[in-house]
Amino acid sequence: MTALGSKEQPGKAIAADGLNLVDCHTHVVSNDHERYPLHPRDLSGTWYLDAPASAADLADEMDASGVAQAVLVQGVGAYTYDNRYAADAAREAPERFVSACAIDVEARDAVEVADEWIRVQGMQGIRLFALSREGPSWLANEQTFPVWRRAADLDAHIIITILPHQLDELDRVLTHFPETNVSLDHCAFAMSNPDSRARLYTLARHSNLHLKVTTHNLDDAARSGEGADGLVQELVTNFGADRMMWGSDYCQTHDRTYPELVALAHEAFSGLSASDRRACLSGTARRLWLALAQRASA
Repeated sequence: MTALGSKEQPGKAIAADGLNLVDCHTHVVSNDHERYPLHPRDLSGTWYLDAPASAADLADEMDASGVAQAVLVQGVGAYTYDNRYAADAAREAPERFVSACAIDVEARDAVEVADEWIRVQGMQGIRLFALSREGPSWLANEQTFPVWRRAADLDAHIIITILPHQLDELDRVLTHFPETNVSLDHCAFAMSNPDSRARLYTLARHSNLHLKVTTHNLDDAARSGEGADGLVQELVTNFGADRMMWGSDYCQTHDRTYPELVALAHEAFSGLSASDRRACLSGTARRLWLALAQRASA
């Protein structure tokens, strides 16, 4: 195990583990603001200005850190629903990246827009950014269900972004779509509160629900004294390693270098068996994002 303070390069230690890592949650920002103008939303600061990383920057960081592939998740805070940069970046480097769009699911033409990004532009997932600071969102509204059905037709993976008080909404929509694989961003930010954590664990009965365990979750566990490795062990106990994935949240999370974020992941998952570690750090992501598996074996 490589300690965070070690002089050994963390990426090399991970690569030596033979894990061939997949980062399931990254954001990229173009430095060409004329071609890809920013359309920010007031969500989580100005990370896209403070420490932007292009897809090429991310690829360089991945090469230095033992990370083979990544999912480019639309940065709603930076671009809202203009998915062009994530789509173009994944199309230009298909051996490294797949991408997930975000759309206005309540719009009248939501199904047609989803079809354009997935079928025409080649994106392979839809991020349902339903985060609501107070009260319920549209997530469980039947008006939005045609997007789910179209995603299923297109074999597009569904990503959900919500806060802990919205877990009941997630429960309802998962009941309605039991055959649709879903990834939950940042474990719904539910891990720092015992009641929210317990509520999330009740959703493990939905076998189609998968957790993105990101730097946010690992940091929260470290601050609480639980430890990132303790959190990971508990999540595996409740959900199983084959329903968990690691994500850095780079470059929205940029208070450390990318190799340090990867090193944190390595430490957090190091207490698992080799097979469980491989599932969390690469296997689950490649099973859900089939193009990653196909290109990894090509």
